[in-house]
Amino acid sequence: MKNKDVCYPYPVLGIGDDVGPKPSVKPQITEEKDDFVIHIDLEMLNADILKLIKDQYATFACEIDCPATFYRRIETSTEPAFDIRIKRKDVAKRVNFDCTVTVNKSIKGYTNSQFHEDYQGFTFDLEPGDLLAFVGKLHYDADISYDKLQTAGSFMTIIEGHDEKNTLYYLRNAKIEIHLPPVLYNDYRVNFNGPGKHVNIFHSSLVLNALVYALMSYTEEEYGNTLWARTLKYRIELEPSLRQYADVLDNKDATKILELAQALLANPYKRLLETMHEIIGQPTEQQGY
Repeated sequence: MKNKDVCYPYPVLGIGDDVGPKPSVKPQITEEKDDFVIHIDLEMLNADILKLIKDQYATFACEIDCPATFYRRIETSTEPAFDIRIKRKDVAKRVNFDCTVTVNKSIKGYTNSQFHEDYQGFTFDLEPGDLLAFVGKLHYDADISYDKLQTAGSFMTIIEGHDEKNTLYYLRNAKIEIHLPPVLYNDYRVNFNGPGKHVNIFHSSLVLNALVYALMSYTEEEYGNTLWARTLKYRIELEPSLRQYADVLDNKDATKILELAQALLANPYKRLLETMHEIIGQPTEQQGY
């Protein structure tokens, strides 16, 4: 029952319906100047496993690893919660957290009153380090600016291109890149690269076009590890209003792609018209917004 593969030879709580009720994890992550602070609550309702933990035959465990920096450690707890502090300098990109219940002392004849009927009548001998329950997993992208998730700058940038006439999009770097022809870029840099009413106009034109292009072009193999893709996927997972689009990146429904792009940019066409009314001095209330 060691946690080596996705399939386990013994019944493990949290994997299918071998043992019930299925547990879960609820994370809360805070960013400090030098550290990431991660609080994880574990929901474990299986009375037999809770008793083994109370009697010190088993313990809650959280295995932490960061493939980008080879950072790896494990935390244990007798309570269904973890408070974990990680130095920012120790991790990059994705940090994984696997929460389990592992065996502390040899257990002879293990059985569970909430085994699936297929396991009724069977017992198992467990050794220290064996996996008793898989509670859940989560990940954290250490290079995402979580406090700036709602801004287009968290996943897109405008830079000077080499094509003298055409605006081009590039997707292989950290952010979606809009490459403006040199003359246009210089105009943008001098006159519009900063806060102002023009931001809403750019969002409904340059930014929206590039975002739709990126969403339509996305494949996990080519772009799954880019910062812009991970940022957008995190927002889709995090924000309740975006969860309906969870499968859009895979099925490429053109209508849903356009809806998602507009949702990610907080209705850019509405903001465009509001800005235009401000410019001409006409209140938006007259338009019924």
